[in-house]
Amino acid sequence: MAVSSRPMPGKRFVIGVPYVWLFVFFLLPFLILLYISFVDQGESIHPFKPLWDPLTGILSLKYENYSTIFRDAQGGGLFQTLYIDAYLRSIWYALLTALLCLLVGYPFAYFIARSKPSVRPALLMMVMLPFWTSFLLRVYAWKGILADQGVLNQLLMGLGIVTEPIQMLYTNVSLLVGMTYV
Repeated sequence: MAVSSRPMPGKRFVIGVPYVWLFVFFLLPFLILLYISFVDQGESIHPFKPLWDPLTGILSLKYENYSTIFRDAQGGGLFQTLYIDAYLRSIWYALLTALLCLLVGYPFAYFIARSKPSVRPALLMMVMLPFWTSFLLRVYAWKGILADQGVLNQLLMGLGIVTEPIQMLYTNVSLLVGMTYV
């Protein structure tokens, strides 16, 4: 009995459906946005205006959308733009968040791995339990903890460590705490 090297039609369908899905809902919208980013809209706002004029034979591409990333509107130097600064700041926060996650997560994982096998399921359950709560509810809980009249400030004032509330919410520290927790 010879085995055919051609895949069966059912296998092609099962493999093809995710590719069609990715093309329709990811690649196609991405290509449409890329096309719109190069269209010179001129006086009229028409995002699907043709790039090539068949009468004149001229290909009209607009590069200003991309060149403004590297130019500052206030007259700053090259690579000193809002976009580049925001991108570099995002990379910095991502690096700090990753390091904080390692500093917090590695000891937890080590402790769980070294614990008695009879205790491990309970410890894993304690780690997973917060994920059963809504994401939005957990973020609002952090907002309540870090607010000016929040739990942490009330605790610090109650212990006499500070006399007035510390601004913790909407700071770089609260951003890192929130991103690390999430």
